[in-house]
Amino acid sequence: MEFLKNVYLLIMEPLWLLCFGGSQSDKSVNNFLMTGPKAFLTYANSVQVGARMGIHECKHQFAWEKWNCPEKTLQLSTHISLRSATKETSFLHAISAAGVMYTLTKNCSMGDFENCGCDDSRIGQPGGRGWIWGGCSDNVEFGEKISKHFVDALEGGHDSRAAVNLHNNEAGRLAVKATMRKACKCHGVSGSCSIQTCWMQLADFREVGNYLKMKHQRAMKLELDKKPAKAGNSAVNRGIIAHTLRRIAKTELIYLEDSPNYCVKNQSLGVQGTEGRECMKGEKNLPQKEKKSCRSLCNECGFRVVQKRVEVVSSCNCKFHWCCTVRCEKCMQVVTKYYCARKEGGKRQVNKTKRRDRAQRH
Repeated sequence: MEFLKNVYLLIMEPLWLLCFGGSQSDKSVNNFLMTGPKAFLTYANSVQVGARMGIHECKHQFAWEKWNCPEKTLQLSTHISLRSATKETSFLHAISAAGVMYTLTKNCSMGDFENCGCDDSRIGQPGGRGWIWGGCSDNVEFGEKISKHFVDALEGGHDSRAAVNLHNNEAGRLAVKATMRKACKCHGVSGSCSIQTCWMQLADFREVGNYLKMKHQRAMKLELDKKPAKAGNSAVNRGIIAHTLRRIAKTELIYLEDSPNYCVKNQSLGVQGTEGRECMKGEKNLPQKEKKSCRSLCNECGFRVVQKRVEVVSSCNCKFHWCCTVRCEKCMQVVTKYYCARKEGGKRQVNKTKRRDRAQRH
């Protein structure tokens, strides 16, 4: 277990730097993995790709919200002494575990690993009226097992935070299973479809993200008796946590701490604040969240919306050339963008937001 924890940490550290503009290479990861079991070497790349997928999906789901899955939060969430267990980090743990499981499952089913392939265990068995199991289902059991080994290895303690993170990891993996879909193929004379063979396949990962976002919106705060909790990793504390978690479905996201005020920049918590954030305005066909983003990110945080004309370079005049390339020109276009900016006396406005935020919690 300690080996897997070190593997996952070494995979993730360069990954965050890679995703967010860092310059550290993956050399330390490769050197470390070369000393471990061959099986873990085989899965390491899939774990890295899956974690990256989870991070990108997190940023997509929260792109127009006050908390937008910032880089600092991703780093803090893996360091034991700095971990938080807010509603937002519950999603982060779930989507990361889901991404790792999803990629491992897909790679296994495609035959990328020597020791596994797609799931054909139910072929020929009756499935329902007019169809039987056939084809080859995506091997989620394998993906779930290996993902659990890698991701859950980060949680070595027995405190409430570790328990909450493990619960949310499991909720992420269950989301992958819950969003799987049945695919079928017709059989019969002249395409009559008198019988179908069906198998289970992974949904698009965006569906997993949407599913977990709904779970995040109704995430439950875990209320623990604070007195026994002071005992740290004691058997009493572990018993209380286990008893509390038994009453909560494994598919639901949970958290321990109230979220900080995401309007205001806080370096120690990895909160960027919303000053300077871009928002959307004026487009009638925008999704609701984007349409309301200026009000949410700017007005609700005590900022004003400022309009800027900026030059954007995009591909244009694209032509197909035989065979088989598309060549485009680069065109410069001036567009209007909107940003959150401090009002005159803006410091006072933000302080009002902080007081209103505290009042709502009490």
